[in-house]
Amino acid sequence: MRNPFGSRRARLPTETLAGVYLVLMSTGCAYNYMAQRAMDREVTRLPRDADTLVIKGAEAVTLPGSGPNAALLVHGFVASRTDFNDLGAILQETGLTVRMMRLPGHATFPVDHANTTNDQFLDAVRREYLALKIHHPKVALIGFSMGGALSTLIASEEKVDRLVLIAPYYGVTHRWYYILPAEAWNTLSSWAIPYVMKNRVFTCVNREEAKDKLYAYRVISTKGAGELIRLGKLARDPERLGRVRCPVLMLHSRGDRAASPKRAEQAFEALGSADKRVKWYQESNHHLLWDYEMEDVKREIVSFLEPIIKE
Repeated sequence: MRNPFGSRRARLPTETLAGVYLVLMSTGCAYNYMAQRAMDREVTRLPRDADTLVIKGAEAVTLPGSGPNAALLVHGFVASRTDFNDLGAILQETGLTVRMMRLPGHATFPVDHANTTNDQFLDAVRREYLALKIHHPKVALIGFSMGGALSTLIASEEKVDRLVLIAPYYGVTHRWYYILPAEAWNTLSSWAIPYVMKNRVFTCVNREEAKDKLYAYRVISTKGAGELIRLGKLARDPERLGRVRCPVLMLHSRGDRAASPKRAEQAFEALGSADKRVKWYQESNHHLLWDYEMEDVKREIVSFLEPIIKE
């Protein structure tokens, strides 16, 4: 006997999937509308240079020092030189010439970042480093977060004199409520959601008063996030890490909610340098130079750079 409900049961999965699809599409459209509104606000949120359209205070700057050597500071993902707080001025006072670069696609508009690749980031850091080497016998490379990944890769290719990695990014810190890895969510959602919004909650610094001092895009390209994910994989490749032979200082927090401490620890072990040291912090989050242990972080960096400061 034919089941009278058979045809209805056969249609239910299709109907259910169609309903889920419609919900996801409508939710995605609403979110994209809000993200577009946020991007529009981003255009006028902060003052810009009239010619370059770069956010004022996020431009690349050179702080001339009294000594022969230099340091190149490379900031983090969708951020700016504000990541370093007053580290640049402190290093200048020691005699180092300090170059605080601006990565391509940063501190202008989120759409610029969406159209910038890892190769462009790496080329920019390499150019800045080699330009400093023309006039300075020794140059330290100091990278924060994504800047740490970029600095790692440059140090695997060039003869870097000293490498400082501040909360370096080699992968995203996993949190239990993500269920899936953050990298997987980006892959799954990027086809439908080109930009995501970032508010104060996602600024990973425990000192609440520091959040307003840090400049970063408030709207992030999922395409750009995909580039960051691929960059982390490149930077943690054991073969590349093994080619880093210069002295290395890594500073990281066990409580970093952005750049995975586990990945960083694995990367540190794979570094080929015979002179490498790591210090772990307990009271800070990702933005070490703005958090509760920032003064110790600065002291560690200055101490590590003394061999090129005293020349």
